[in-house]
Amino acid sequence: MNYLNTVFYIFLLFSIGLFLGNLKVKNFNLDIAGLLIVSLIAGHFGVVIPEIFKYFGLAIFIYAIGLQTGPGFFDSLKKEGIKLNLISFVFISVIYFSILVVCWYFNLGEDVASGIYTGTFTSAPALAASLEVKNSHTISVIFGIVYPFALVVTVILFRILPLIFKIDFNDEYEKYKLNVIKNNPPIITKNFRVTNDIFKNETIKKSDLERMTGTIIERIESEYEIHDIIEDFVIHYGDIIRATGNEEQLKRLKIVAGEEYQSNIEFRDDMKIYRLLVSNKEVVGKKISELKELYSYGGRITKIRRSGIDISPMPEVHLMLGDKLYIVGPEKNKDKIIKLIGDNLMAFPAADFFPISLGIVMGILVGMIPIGLPFVGLFKLSFVGGILLVALILGRLGRIGPIVWQLSPHSNTLMKVLGQLLFVVSVGTNAGKYLFESLSEYSIYPIIISLTILIIITLAFSYIFLKKLKVNGLQFLGLLAGSFTSTPSLGVVNNMVGNELPSISYAAVYPFSLILTLLYAEVLFKIL
Repeated sequence: MNYLNTVFYIFLLFSIGLFLGNLKVKNFNLDIAGLLIVSLIAGHFGVVIPEIFKYFGLAIFIYAIGLQTGPGFFDSLKKEGIKLNLISFVFISVIYFSILVVCWYFNLGEDVASGIYTGTFTSAPALAASLEVKNSHTISVIFGIVYPFALVVTVILFRILPLIFKIDFNDEYEKYKLNVIKNNPPIITKNFRVTNDIFKNETIKKSDLERMTGTIIERIESEYEIHDIIEDFVIHYGDIIRATGNEEQLKRLKIVAGEEYQSNIEFRDDMKIYRLLVSNKEVVGKKISELKELYSYGGRITKIRRSGIDISPMPEVHLMLGDKLYIVGPEKNKDKIIKLIGDNLMAFPAADFFPISLGIVMGILVGMIPIGLPFVGLFKLSFVGGILLVALILGRLGRIGPIVWQLSPHSNTLMKVLGQLLFVVSVGTNAGKYLFESLSEYSIYPIIISLTILIIITLAFSYIFLKKLKVNGLQFLGLLAGSFTSTPSLGVVNNMVGNELPSISYAAVYPFSLILTLLYAEVLFKIL
């Protein structure tokens, strides 16, 4: 098939598969599974998309996911990441040892067991790890038999699990946000009158009050002359101050300052409040303490809104693309402040491919580094694992010197969707060409073993964690997709849900899950 035919068939399969996937029957549709089914059929009839597109698609999909979820991934390691990875470890291990026990009982041999295991997890890196230990044609053939069925069933499971267990996406997301708010209290603004007698006898500056209470003094009404709010002025008895902080911080300020001022007050300064989105390439990734220009304009960040939560503007906080900043600054410098922050996501450079290509190159190189482990020997993170690890780190950093790693939301979405589609058409057509040949040689027993274990364990785990342990449904779906290291499954979940929570859970468990499946693939030959 020449290159013109390849391009034609890629977009033809996109069109037919997405049309089929979007057809709804009683609120159910195949989504990305429609494209996979069409690709399998096309592969059987000789339409094969070169495997290079699979790896290209995986590269840009995983890189975009890593950049988007980098900050959330590292935050989750501090909070729920350990719990999520423990669940993933148990889930993968139960499936793995169930396959080994069944294959041992029916005396199917280690090659068949390896093919069933790697095919059940639809993991090409795990297959490569198995073949590095034992270069057996049987492993590849069994993998080829099981892979398409496991992939289709996995994707369909992700479509029906929300129906079976009645997962309300909006309700689960609201519960998640409430939990986030509990751990990240909202930042509010209140007025206070200074009535503590200590201010009559002691010289207390604005910076002293901010340091003691953790609040930020936005504005002040005083009988004494104050030229700019940004100056470190002295606070006097009787002054009225407007401060920003969480509830606990404002309580401390009330204790120190004196009393909350409930009446309306018109401050006679030139200060205004601006709500601006970070979109200036020169600002993305910088620490708040590095924004010297903002301070020179008399501006002060009082609150950061990111991914639905409030963040205190501590000096060490890195600004991320799309952060909503609450800034107090003089009206005379309004245009300068807006220009500095950006406030226009559409203006963020969307075609700067240098950071994208450099990041993917670094990821591939990291994936090639051999790592030695006891009883296992050398193994590698692989192409996909290396890219994800690097993307997570770069997404967290935001920038290194002049290089901005983050992408605008529309660029990130385009990369994810295109990568996912290319991956599915390549995997589907290449598996489809061997489908019936492998079925006639090995019958359907590997498929039955794989799908039986896959379905029973997935449903059992879903029941335990969703119904008994009350794990958040959106987090659980992302966790399952990450445990399977399944990009199509994550695509299905993201399309159903429409928020970032499953992707955060996916990214939280994916690196660990990938490493575990690689280890199990190599250890298998030492067990059987």
